[in-house]
Amino acid sequence: MLNLSAIMKLKRTRLRLAQLAAGCDRLGWMPKQRWIGMDRNAHAFLPILCERGTDHSVLIVAFSGGAQKLDVPVHEFFATTKTLGYDRILLWDRYYMYYHYGVDRERRDWPSLLEYLKREIERMRPQKLVFVGTSSGAYAAIVAGHYLGADWVHAFGPQTSIALDRDGIRRARHPLRRLRLSLSRRVHREALDLVPLLRRFNGKTRYFVHYGTGHAVDRGFAERIAALPAVTTLGYPSDAHAIAVFLAKRKFLGHVLLMENQMRLAELAKNHFGEKMRINVPADEVISMQQPAGEDILRWTLPST
Repeated sequence: MLNLSAIMKLKRTRLRLAQLAAGCDRLGWMPKQRWIGMDRNAHAFLPILCERGTDHSVLIVAFSGGAQKLDVPVHEFFATTKTLGYDRILLWDRYYMYYHYGVDRERRDWPSLLEYLKREIERMRPQKLVFVGTSSGAYAAIVAGHYLGADWVHAFGPQTSIALDRDGIRRARHPLRRLRLSLSRRVHREALDLVPLLRRFNGKTRYFVHYGTGHAVDRGFAERIAALPAVTTLGYPSDAHAIAVFLAKRKFLGHVLLMENQMRLAELAKNHFGEKMRINVPADEVISMQQPAGEDILRWTLPST
């Protein structure tokens, strides 16, 4: 068992590696992307990590949150959700700006990041496209899923509004970063509030918002978008913001991303957690998931640069 001194030494080593990676990126020495095995990805230092799985029919695009992971370590998340065999792209918001600053110098804002992901999707040609994220990464998964026409989006504890007024800056977890965001020209303002964004249904994507009913802030964010087209909100009996951890402990996280469960996930959640669940499902007449989108979503919804 590691003693305290060894643990602190390990943390310092990881911090130095992260600082070294950031310095290399500023000097242009860092590769634009890197393909690695997710079993070796305990901690993300590069902004984009990708892996080809054994099943190319599904591509999962995962946005990590402020903790630089998906609530649980990356490999454990994919193992628990039984998605290790699928193709995957993992993104890290190193700037803690809700991906409004992109992930690196090349993909420095939402438009350039979306263009990059669009090219990767077209190159990999998956049959099904799933976006997933936690916390600020959940917000990003919803935004990207909307613009890029994902089949499904799974957002764990997302923020659905990024307030840039004085009160929003004051109440933010990192007020100085929020102030910097409010003054930046790189902000994609159309995506600051997800209500008007999702009200313009893209004709394809279905969104699952996972949150703990005992977490007042997350509950408020989920309720803002609960009545919008294609949005299913799943409120679990938990006070935690890290709702993916709660679902893993309750042996339900493994059911969430299975392709065969997507059309009946609300029913499965209610059967698993009982009457303690708070579920809001979109009306059948609002969305027909069996109908293909009428237009090329990748063409008409990308924001202009």
